[in-house]
Amino acid sequence: MAFLGLRKWPTPVLKPIWPFLAGGAITFYLVGKGQDAAVRSEEHRNNPKNPYAAQIAQENAAH
Repeated sequence: MAFLGLRKWPTPVLKPIWPFLAGGAITFYLVGKGQDAAVRSEEHRNNPKNPYAAQIAQENAAH
């Protein structure tokens, strides 16, 4: 007999979805690295619309 739809044994959750979690984490990391590379590229480094332009300028001045 099930109480509110719960069974006696636990339903496996993490075991069947671990590849999707790993793929999501890898995708999130690679998109972040790609965005950082694009923002710091020569074409967009000095663009006034770049929200990281001031931070990039400070890092370049320190080197």
